[in-house]
Amino acid sequence: MKPQLLKISNPADSSFNLFVQETPYFSTPWHYHPEYEIVLVLESTGKRFVGSSITDFKAGDLCMIGSYLPHYYRNDEDFYNKDSKLKARSLVIHFLEDFLGEKFLQLPESQAIKALLERSKRGLSFGEKTVAKVTPKFKNLPNLVGMERLLEMISILTILCESEDKQDLTTNPISLRNEVDSARMNKVFEYVMLKYQEEIQLKDVADLANMSESAFSRYFKKRTRRTFTQFLAEIRIEHACKLLMVDKMSVAEISFESGFNNLSNFNRQFKAIKKITPLAYRTKFLE
Repeated sequence: MKPQLLKISNPADSSFNLFVQETPYFSTPWHYHPEYEIVLVLESTGKRFVGSSITDFKAGDLCMIGSYLPHYYRNDEDFYNKDSKLKARSLVIHFLEDFLGEKFLQLPESQAIKALLERSKRGLSFGEKTVAKVTPKFKNLPNLVGMERLLEMISILTILCESEDKQDLTTNPISLRNEVDSARMNKVFEYVMLKYQEEIQLKDVADLANMSESAFSRYFKKRTRRTFTQFLAEIRIEHACKLLMVDKMSVAEISFESGFNNLSNFNRQFKAIKKITPLAYRTKFLE
């Protein structure tokens, strides 16, 4: 999976690209492109990286990603098992800002869409009400051609504009300047997702980026708006949350299973990130 600035081409008969994805797991690495992107996950679970945001995704997840905003969908580990029968399915739309014409966004009627595009540069997620409205239209797009397809696309954008349950994913998007940035960050993300349950030293990831530890620390924080230590803790805490929901392991067992070397550090980090203790989190979920 070579990290890259993705080059996306539209079909000859369409002003935007619709990608129907069905694979054992989502394989596109940490990447970015000039096109805006709307993603509807139909099946599978994992973590969604959009700019400096790290959140879980599942079936029904709807997200809009702005132009040049780096992003990455990483499935849960079960999806990468050789004998896994799991599937990752999604519908993805790619379109350029001027896909409806250079002057379309200057029209009075287009100002809401123009505002949506601008806001999506921070990444947007949508709630259940919007997902319920958009999903039938999204699924219908592959069956349409010509003007009907284009009008349905405009209808989807209109629903996203009018959505009252959309949320910004980040206030300060990651800044990737070129493909070298993309390659470095992808190596670090891949390494952390494979090793987060083990001890990871700053030197390990700095070496991956071919940097000194101090240079890497500055580089990582500038592009993710968090230290590497904070980033690693967030990944580990998200894993711990999934284990807490199952109610089969003790909090102490979960802390070590999630990569923390002592219980007090785990409790402190968990409360700092989730604003609640691990035990209270489990109790709240089970209730």
